[in-house]
Amino acid sequence: MWKYIIIAAVVLFLGACFLFFKNNEALTGPEGEVAAFQTQFETAKKKVSEIEKDKAIKRYAELRKSYFAQQTEKYNDERAALEAEDAPYEQEITKAHADLETAKADFKRYREQFQTFQKGATEEVGVEAMDDEEALQMVGQRIAEMVADNEALKKKVDDTKEETEKRKTAAERTQAMIDAAKKLAADRMARLSPPELKCTVASVDADWDYVILDSGVDKGIVIGSRLIVMRGEAKVCELTVTLVESNSSSCDVVYSTMRPGDRVRPGDTVVSANK
Repeated sequence: MWKYIIIAAVVLFLGACFLFFKNNEALTGPEGEVAAFQTQFETAKKKVSEIEKDKAIKRYAELRKSYFAQQTEKYNDERAALEAEDAPYEQEITKAHADLETAKADFKRYREQFQTFQKGATEEVGVEAMDDEEALQMVGQRIAEMVADNEALKKKVDDTKEETEKRKTAAERTQAMIDAAKKLAADRMARLSPPELKCTVASVDADWDYVILDSGVDKGIVIGSRLIVMRGEAKVCELTVTLVESNSSSCDVVYSTMRPGDRVRPGDTVVSANK
């Protein structure tokens, strides 16, 4: 009888071990409840991370849009100020040209009067005044006055020409400033950085996939423009400018242009794609 009892106990013990093993395998196995909970936890964690990243990207896009609007408004104010400053110069140049033409007409008229008087005085001196010393002196005095008036008028014409040249130079300088401002505005609207741009990669953030440059507004870098990363004579990749400050810029790496197996490094040279 004890033999049967011992056999039954062993059978029960083995059955219990088997059930415990199967239950533990169902909980901790690759397809068990613990693995399922772990998978759900990882999925939820990834979704939370993606949501936070999407929020950061949207906020960054809003900041970029606001900054670009501010820069556009600033440019419009600067252009209006330049045009307002240029208006008086144009009026002065027009007035100076009119004064010059008037002075030329006066000079021509005085010269004709002088020639007429000189001819009449010569005829009078040759015919009647040879014996009249007082008349001869009067003629000489009048001729001297006409010569003095002629010299004064010539000086006035020269002064007017000099003033006109000065105002013309100032107008050309102002026009050059306006043309430069218009070109800068056109480049900004077209999202093109200056073709002569040359700067350096200051740092690279591998986690957020963006690059910091050591130049910004001081070198004319335009937000939204394309730049090229060079190492020696070889092109590494292209960048898209996302934020511009006074002396630094942030850029996103355009990975479709990256050389296979390469990456952007601090110290790489950056030039404009507009070159």
